[in-house]
Amino acid sequence: MSFKTKTILLLITLSLIPYVITMIILGKAYRSDYESRLKSDMNHQLLITTDRLDQSLEILENDLRFIASLDIMNDVLTDDLDRRIFKLLSMKKEDMDLIGSFDVINTESIIVASSDTERIGKASDGENFMRIPLFSTFDQSLLGGLLVNYDLVNLSRLFSNDTHLRYSLYDTSLTSGEVTYPENQLIVKRTLQNRPELTVLLEQDYDFAFAVLDKLASSFYMTLIIGTLLITAVAYATANYILKPILLLSNTANTITRTQDYSKRVTIERTDEIGQLSLAFNSMISGMQQMLVRLNEESENRIKLAEEKNRSEMLQNLSTKLSKYLSPQVFNSIFSGERDVTLSSSRKKLTIFFSDIVDFTGTTDKMESEDLTQLLNHYLREMTDIALKYGATIDKYIGDAIMIFFGDPDSQGLKEDAKLCVEMAISMQNRVRELQSEWQANGYIKPFSIRAGIHTGYCTVGNFGTENRMDYTIVGSAVNLASRIESNAEPGNVFISEDTFLLVRDTFDCCPATSVTPKGFSLPVKLFKVKMEDDAQILSINEDGLQLIIDKARITEETRKQLRGVIDNMI
Repeated sequence: MSFKTKTILLLITLSLIPYVITMIILGKAYRSDYESRLKSDMNHQLLITTDRLDQSLEILENDLRFIASLDIMNDVLTDDLDRRIFKLLSMKKEDMDLIGSFDVINTESIIVASSDTERIGKASDGENFMRIPLFSTFDQSLLGGLLVNYDLVNLSRLFSNDTHLRYSLYDTSLTSGEVTYPENQLIVKRTLQNRPELTVLLEQDYDFAFAVLDKLASSFYMTLIIGTLLITAVAYATANYILKPILLLSNTANTITRTQDYSKRVTIERTDEIGQLSLAFNSMISGMQQMLVRLNEESENRIKLAEEKNRSEMLQNLSTKLSKYLSPQVFNSIFSGERDVTLSSSRKKLTIFFSDIVDFTGTTDKMESEDLTQLLNHYLREMTDIALKYGATIDKYIGDAIMIFFGDPDSQGLKEDAKLCVEMAISMQNRVRELQSEWQANGYIKPFSIRAGIHTGYCTVGNFGTENRMDYTIVGSAVNLASRIESNAEPGNVFISEDTFLLVRDTFDCCPATSVTPKGFSLPVKLFKVKMEDDAQILSINEDGLQLIIDKARITEETRKQLRGVIDNMI
């Protein structure tokens, strides 16, 4: 099958399918809408009819209640019935043209009065359409009841049936299972408000209801056939109109490919897209040389882009490596452009933290370098994670010591920075105590114990050094004082200056520890010890010739015996 034939068939198919589907959908939609409107009209008519039935039943009930309230009904109690009762019931039956009877029964369900005299003296069968209790007008005692033996024909008489619309009345309380409705009928139904067991059906014959649509069906099919033929003819003509220049372009392209003769051109006298295609085809042939040149230039550009991409990836890897040497806050501020890499500084009030390992040289003197490296890196990694968690700026690692500050480049406020710093120090001490057990379990005889010092004061913070090599750090007497506080702190504890204490005393429980005059300072400095949750379980002694830390909660009985033996030998 040729391309031309395939295209014609495709255009005809693509044109016919939406048309046919649309016509079918419209036909079904019109039929559904027509049926919906028919049912809506029937529902409205049924609503009017059921309202009339409900009103009739309501009038019947009101009349019965009125009769039951009359004083003459007191004669039921004495069986001395007044003829007025019989006359009243007979007149009511005649007035309503009732098919059935009105009965008056006593408390023993015996009919004592009736519009049908033959029923007097008989027992009530208990199946009544409506029952109104009779009460004495003297003492409100129950005398019996007023009953209606009501035939549903009384309601059916209110129906206005015609040849095509028919009403039906069903008493669902008298039927077992579901009610079977007539087939091939357009049906709507509604229950009576006053008698829910009664259902009224309104039926209309399908053939009559849709007779108008059936008349329109032949016209619809004729329109569908004519539309199909027209669409087929238009699609065929359109396909030929489109394909003729395309086939010409195809033949010319094959000739050029076979002969390599780029002097051939296509002449199509059209101004639409096909004509533009022929012009583009001719331009393509005449500009082949220029295109080859552009392809070479694009190849060179791709090589440059690849080199740029490699350079970008290299810079990305380099920045990732550099981030290991800088505090996250400093790294982010530099790479985001917030901070220039210049020799500059500013004066700010910061909270400075120092910590180091107690007797680091003595503890690690007999350790192998591999073990020492692993243990120290483990300790520094744990402390670093805690510092970053609290948003601290890690200044530097000085051997086993750590220098940290809060307040630059990011700050939560002076008081909040001080609180975060103390919380961080407590977390570090708690973590070191946990690590001590792990290190001992791994065979390290003397696990690390640290001391920490904190001070809040004014510092000069910024980049220091030269244009070729600079360092982001802080300098000033406050930094020296924080370092001195740390060196005077007890192992396993956190000591803070009075300046820091005044900022955190509402949050942390602190007690005076000592007063020292640090080297380089003329006045004594009050130091405070931050109480931690497990301080009561920790015994710490740090004097000349003696360093002792005991965790009462974790010491075993065997360790106690060993401790006593050491003390006995010393004494």
